Amino acid sequence: MDTPSDKVNSAIPGGNKPARPLRIWPALVILLLQFAASRLVSLFGSTNIHSAVGLAVVPLAGAVLLALWWLAASRAPVLDRILGLLLLVALLWGVKYSRGIMLLTFAVPAMTTGMVLTLAVTSRLRWPLARWAALAFAVGCAGVFLSLRTDEIGSGLAPVVSWRWSPTEAEASAAIPTAKANGTAVLPAQPGPADWPGFRGPNRDGILNGVRFSADWTKAPRELWRKPVGAGWSSFTAVGDYVFTQEQRGGDELVTCYAAATGEDVWVNRITAQFKDDMGLGPRATPTFCDGRLYTQGCTGVLQCLDAATGNTVWKRDLTKDAEARVPGYGFSSSPLVLDELVIEFSGRHDGKNAVAYNRATGEVAWRAGHGGDAYSSPQLAVIAGVPHVLMVCDYGLQSFVPETGAQLIDYHWKAEVNPRCVQPVVADDRVMVGTTGMMSARMVRIGKTGDAWTATEEWTSKKFRPYFNDGVLHKGFFYGFDGERLACVDITTGERRWEGKRYGGQLLFVADMETLLILGDAGDVVLVPATPEGFKETARFKAISGKTWNHPTIAHGRLFVRNATEAACFELQ
Repeated sequence: MDTPSDKVNSAIPGGNKPARPLRIWPALVILLLQFAASRLVSLFGSTNIHSAVGLAVVPLAGAVLLALWWLAASRAPVLDRILGLLLLVALLWGVKYSRGIMLLTFAVPAMTTGMVLTLAVTSRLRWPLARWAALAFAVGCAGVFLSLRTDEIGSGLAPVVSWRWSPTEAEASAAIPTAKANGTAVLPAQPGPADWPGFRGPNRDGILNGVRFSADWTKAPRELWRKPVGAGWSSFTAVGDYVFTQEQRGGDELVTCYAAATGEDVWVNRITAQFKDDMGLGPRATPTFCDGRLYTQGCTGVLQCLDAATGNTVWKRDLTKDAEARVPGYGFSSSPLVLDELVIEFSGRHDGKNAVAYNRATGEVAWRAGHGGDAYSSPQLAVIAGVPHVLMVCDYGLQSFVPETGAQLIDYHWKAEVNPRCVQPVVADDRVMVGTTGMMSARMVRIGKTGDAWTATEEWTSKKFRPYFNDGVLHKGFFYGFDGERLACVDITTGERRWEGKRYGGQLLFVADMETLLILGDAGDVVLVPATPEGFKETARFKAISGKTWNHPTIAHGRLFVRNATEAACFELQ
């Protein structure tokens, strides 16, 4: 029981020490529980909701418990408790006000954990020394976070940070030297079987046919070239001896052509445009090659037809004007779909202008159709019941159109409430799988036809599979893709998840002749995993590039091409 003199002494802020030593063990228990909870989320979570819990909810809950311990059970002098808590809140508020709320996902656990450990280490010292040590840590820690800058959202929703004085992503990309690239690419009129002519390959399904290579990566595949590139989330289009991609350098969006064997600059096409959101800087779409021309979509809405040999502009359109559309939240990210005489794009506009088709020779608008909202996905050609459909997945749901006229065939309303739909629709005969992250998950929709009317009905909905922006592939009745960031195998007949693998994030393609998934993880690792429903097994891995990597990998002519927002590399697949 406290004596009156103890109470008086404990209330004196200038006292040499508390009447009794700090009761530190409850705080250490709270830290241990916080670490365990974060570890469990990391081990078993997969979606952005789990990431949000691990990054924000768990540290915030720990901070609240630690505040209660400090105020009610720490035995520190009363005035020190009050002033200490107010100081900590003020320092964190200063970080939030100056550097943005995202940085608090790092600052809160760092500050609270460091303070508790400092108090634990100094618990045997006289209280003034322990107090000043804790104060010095808090101020120093806040100073470190005030010296940081949040650049964008990274893997698992964690912020990507850098020092305030370091070049921004835009400044770094603008500083990349560009050769006077005004060469000419000698290209075939049509892509061959070894080419990769656009987004996710010839059929936009991520499947590579007719290719085998050694899966023994005890020695990593031989690097052919590596070079810095401008920011962007496009992948490579590979035709003949050349590869094409899109980049941001300073205030310009670039379409670039490189020699596939050496990485040397061949030509550059520039437009004045720049887009940045929380996910990053630069264009998202991948060029499409057809008949010696390249069709490209810029983030701010500029659609171009280029001479693929020289990079010269044949025609140019602006989706914001043609569809009377605003720039979507993720920017215009849809890769152009070329069908016969048309180029089809997604606009994100309601009122019958969700999709826009252009004459690919002249650039004139051919039709507008559809309703909906934002999406990160691209138009997809599918043949259902013998009839060609242009499929479009967006926040509205699933729609399809007659390629030649834009007449609507499928109109399936399944509104995405929070997160945008990003992945491509997966077609299995007369069924289409639509993926949504968060609480909505994936749904298989059966397509039917009665007379001239098309119907779409729910076959199953699986909350055990929640793809975000990471595309997957279909093989022998099973879908191999990402439940959030974690690789998974799903039975498309029932929607049941057969197995769940590691958290790779990133993107993948399927090497059909090897029945193997090649994954480009979000940390720049390239991984091989057999595509079998029997279970998950990683068979090979090597580090290809560094930094946040959300771009799709490309394989063409025995070479693997990878890139992210800072560098690109090419490897020989023997």
